[in-house]
Amino acid sequence: MNSEEHGILLDDSSSSLPREINLNNLLGNEVFIDWFLPRLKLIKEIQRWPQEKINEFTEIRLRNLLTHLNNNSVFWRARFNEYFLDLCSPDIFAELLKLPVVDKTTLIKWSDDMLVTDYRAKTSDYYTSGTTGVPLRVRIDEFECIKNEMVYIFEPDAFESRKVDELLRRKFIFLLGRKSTGQYVPYSEYFPFDTFSSIGDKKTREKIYSKILNDSLIYLFAYSSVILELMKYVREDGVKLPVIANLSGEAVSSEEEKFIYETTGIPIIFSYNCKEAGKVGEKCQANIGNNFYHIYRERVLVEIVDDDGQQLENDEEGDIVLTVLDRTTMPIIRYSIGDRGRILSKLCSCGRLSPLLEVQGRKNDNILLPDGSTFNVLLFRPLFLKEIGLKNIIKYQIIQKEIDSLQINFVTPKKISFEKLKIIETILENNLKKKVKVNIREIGHIENYQSGKNKMFVPLGEYKKSNI
Repeated sequence: MNSEEHGILLDDSSSSLPREINLNNLLGNEVFIDWFLPRLKLIKEIQRWPQEKINEFTEIRLRNLLTHLNNNSVFWRARFNEYFLDLCSPDIFAELLKLPVVDKTTLIKWSDDMLVTDYRAKTSDYYTSGTTGVPLRVRIDEFECIKNEMVYIFEPDAFESRKVDELLRRKFIFLLGRKSTGQYVPYSEYFPFDTFSSIGDKKTREKIYSKILNDSLIYLFAYSSVILELMKYVREDGVKLPVIANLSGEAVSSEEEKFIYETTGIPIIFSYNCKEAGKVGEKCQANIGNNFYHIYRERVLVEIVDDDGQQLENDEEGDIVLTVLDRTTMPIIRYSIGDRGRILSKLCSCGRLSPLLEVQGRKNDNILLPDGSTFNVLLFRPLFLKEIGLKNIIKYQIIQKEIDSLQINFVTPKKISFEKLKIIETILENNLKKKVKVNIREIGHIENYQSGKNKMFVPLGEYKKSNI
């Protein structure tokens, strides 16, 4: 790592972002743009750095993070002492592994105790979705967010042909049904959904089309299911929307990804992220249609662990655990995100050297069978879509109401015969070893959650809690 790279990545005095920069003065700010562009160039190059060079950088960042927490937080200092961390050890990665893996329940229990207060910093509180369990409050330092995370908006290949400095001078992001958080605020227009509007309403769609086309909003940011639903209507309406679609918040099948890609005609972006950690990785265009994400190694350490919290080797599946190197207000250290996955040994054909993380989905993304076995819903959904035809569905939701009962609600642009639905039910039941009865219902409307998300799968435990 040369001196220029060291200065940019570790934010030395000669290349640091002025503290007065904030979300209110970010749009078109020439000081910020001059600081930002070299950083973006380097972040793109980092994806092709060998792991040895990455380790040199992340070792410094991890040591700096743990030392900062030890010096500025009674809570973290006590925790490090409890597990005998030696912050002067030559192997800081080994010291990190002394700490046990924690989960969402632990962070909720720790609450304010784990937060590290910097009274110079403006912070915002966000909450993880309550649809997946107890909401977790996440506190984010606005300045840290601008300095460390905004660059990842433009890292994907879809922005290669765009003049980023021009985009930073105008609003270019269209937030469909999702309110802006953090770095998106200065550059975005928000289009809300409520009980009186939905994508199924033609007047609402016309407003969406007009806003995108008239204001040149090229980056469409929404939950995956919302973008999928919109693109089905885009085809039906015969409209051309040349937007970069960002799919996040929900998994979609390979057929659905390809459908969106073919509808826009522009490479899509699929991020792997969460509110607690920010962006963890991104798909490249070589991986459209599968669940492989390039890990942002320079900002997050990703581990795969077994049920006892012990690290697994590459290609072994386990729980995904994260340590974020650039968040200090609410530190995320050896945090089990709730997803299953594995880090692949093989490198991607795109030329990046950042490893591939294969995400298997959330632990509860499984259809439970009466004999105690499970069937992953990410495998079940493509079976349903293949049999019924993606073009015949605008929106759908799979609900496990009982251990031996599965209901699939769907909205369709045209009537599907009763006989065909019965045949599809039988095919799906056969795939579930005839242990679960499948009931497919054609309905007129499926409500989104208040957040704008359409929950494509409601597992048994969640259904019983919410009584959908």
